[in-house]
Amino acid sequence: MDISEFDLHSRIEDVHWWFKARRDIMLAALRRYVPAHRGKLLAEIGCGTGGNLKFFRDYYRVVGVDRSPEAVKYTSENVNCEIFLGDFRDKLAGLWKDIDAVILPDVLEHIDDDAVFLGDIVRSLKPDAVLLVTVPAHGFLWSNHDVVLGHRRRYSGKSLRMLWKGLDVTELVFTPVNSFLFPAIAIYRLLKRADSGSGRSDLYLPSPLINFLLYKIFSAEKAFMKLLPLPCGISYMAVLRKRG
Repeated sequence: MDISEFDLHSRIEDVHWWFKARRDIMLAALRRYVPAHRGKLLAEIGCGTGGNLKFFRDYYRVVGVDRSPEAVKYTSENVNCEIFLGDFRDKLAGLWKDIDAVILPDVLEHIDDDAVFLGDIVRSLKPDAVLLVTVPAHGFLWSNHDVVLGHRRRYSGKSLRMLWKGLDVTELVFTPVNSFLFPAIAIYRLLKRADSGSGRSDLYLPSPLINFLLYKIFSAEKAFMKLLPLPCGISYMAVLRKRG
């Protein structure tokens, strides 16, 4: 990902509707299986610019790791917690026995061999530890936005679930997310496919009113997820538990 995108993420992720609502939804899903407690250790692999760690630090003890020096630089400036630069296999080696939850928010789509990557995480988890994953959905929504962010792919539900088929995990949650805004975002992305690309992502901070409304619409999904499966969404979210 270009350094300008890291800078943009760092500046707006605390207030941007998409980041805020995604954090709310991840927390609502996660705390059903890992009750919020400062004694519980949560690790974020691919911690980006630190917005998630800053948020989850209010509920858990947190640690982050990222392979990007730029990401680690921004995270270190934005949140006061332990941050590692490098491969999670090495950097978290001494912590797995203490890690109760791992989050992978929009990380797998950046990884060339996503199946090996996820398998290595699952094999490292202690029994009953929980893994939360989010990824962008639907190949037909592929656009310049994905290219600029360094995505290798978008996922179908089937292709995502194949990543943990045969692994020693139980699927606790599998749902589309960003469903309520799906029609508007899908139309926008499809129209943008005709654009050859500006070299920038679609990410920007809208006016305060629009930002507030979009946040409320997206974050409202956390209540509905407990009641019934959501329809088609812009992303998928899964929660997995390592078998004891």
